[in-house]
Amino acid sequence: MIPKKNGALNMTQLTANAPQWGREVERVHVDSVPYLAYRQRPRSVADFLATARQWNQREYLVQDDRRFTVAEHEAAVARVARYLEERGVGPGSKVVLLGFNSIEWVVGFWAVQALGAVAVLCNAWWSDDEAESAIRQVEPALVITHRATTWPSAGFDTLRTFVDDIGAEAELPQWPRDENALAIIMFSSGTTGAPKGVLMPHRSVIANIQNLLTLTGRLPNELTAEHQGTVSLLSVPLFHLAGVQVCLTNLLCGGKLVFLPGKFDPDQVLTLIETERVKAWGSIPTMVTRVLDHPDFTRYDTTSVTSVPMGGAAISAQLRERVAQSFTGVKSRVGSLYGLTEAGGVLAAGSGKDVAGKPGCVGRALPVVELKISNPDADGIGEVMARTPTVSDGYLGESTAITDAGGWLSTGDLGRLDADGLLFITGRSKDIIIRGGENISCVHVEDALATHPAVLEVAVVALPHEDLGEQVGAAFVLRPGMHAAPTELAAHAATRLGRYEIPTCWWNHTGPLPTNATGKILRKEVRDEWLKHGIRDRIG
Repeated sequence: MIPKKNGALNMTQLTANAPQWGREVERVHVDSVPYLAYRQRPRSVADFLATARQWNQREYLVQDDRRFTVAEHEAAVARVARYLEERGVGPGSKVVLLGFNSIEWVVGFWAVQALGAVAVLCNAWWSDDEAESAIRQVEPALVITHRATTWPSAGFDTLRTFVDDIGAEAELPQWPRDENALAIIMFSSGTTGAPKGVLMPHRSVIANIQNLLTLTGRLPNELTAEHQGTVSLLSVPLFHLAGVQVCLTNLLCGGKLVFLPGKFDPDQVLTLIETERVKAWGSIPTMVTRVLDHPDFTRYDTTSVTSVPMGGAAISAQLRERVAQSFTGVKSRVGSLYGLTEAGGVLAAGSGKDVAGKPGCVGRALPVVELKISNPDADGIGEVMARTPTVSDGYLGESTAITDAGGWLSTGDLGRLDADGLLFITGRSKDIIIRGGENISCVHVEDALATHPAVLEVAVVALPHEDLGEQVGAAFVLRPGMHAAPTELAAHAATRLGRYEIPTCWWNHTGPLPTNATGKILRKEVRDEWLKHGIRDRIG
């Protein structure tokens, strides 16, 4: 236990030294697979709490008028951990976090890690059916959410009573330090149906964060007390890998995490950038575009912003240029990050200089990431493969490994590597729609629509959208003698899908839908024919 004094944590007496971080990379073998790994590294995500104590007096979390320093945050984690322990949570227990960004979400996450339990990050945009289906797969000890559920649960408002109980005595548990134990389950939209739980051990989370800190020159052991931490505005969801990354790196580097008071709103973004002097705003292209399009953009002081990293969807050269011109504090061109949940995080990164004038370029492999192209064509284009200790342990409820015998993960993306080691993404081989940064499985939406009694066939495809990047289009064939308007199909889909997954474009196809020799519907042909005739003529 961490000793306490006068109801607060006494940080001068620790049960263990803070973990060491380093840049040196070595080759290690895990189950005979030769991975690259950092020689000096933490062995538990909860070790990050010990590393962060060098920034105890700095603000870490800000939302509305609530502000918590690093020390106050850790004290809150101890109080919530005690509550969770009383609810039966212990090492290996699974705890679901189902809600939108908040201070309570962050404290709950760290309390779960401090207990050696597993944080299950569920998508707050899911429908109730989707959420219950995911929770059923997990069989958690506890669900933290505002929603009604049949499982043992606690509300985020309950957690808030412990978070805000400043001065109450609590002891932080002494957490296990097994880097191969499960730390997080994060759901990814797979290509074969409903969201799948991706199993992320401590090893995966740690290596991903250490990659990012090495890339940006912010390894905790190398930072002095005078280091100016980054003020980050978080508008991406914490249940996404990008949100987790920002949360963790800010804690480790003495940074401040600023939350929106509620849902995404361009005016709120600009207000917080001005009042909190935000330096980094990690977001998705759709959100950035909406902020840049705000009629009063120039009336706000955005000169503090020096970085606008974007992910979740393709970034056009025009948007990169707009960001560089609009945020005058951005001293270099906008960079790029490339990764995926199954890989445990970021695989490649590029500075503005790396990617400028190179369409499709996403940068170079990070220090403990190896990349190769499988079965390249004459132009060197094939499926992107990755080998790294950040790769997940597979999917919840499935025993099949997600890597081959050599440890290589199929990303599902098509690309090429040039002579300088730069990775170019040229397309996707998976049937995924990226709408405003959210991954949507075509099969999952098709399965939901196919349950309508009037639907004979359905093909769901990605259609271009000026603001969101892509939108969901559904081409459907009705059974003979039956009728169903797109509004009826949309209402039916809403009972099974999240709002963001419901198609916004509909095509009442005369049928049959094009198929290959085995009878599989050819979505690409459906999409090509749809675009040829014009989307506008096909909206229901």
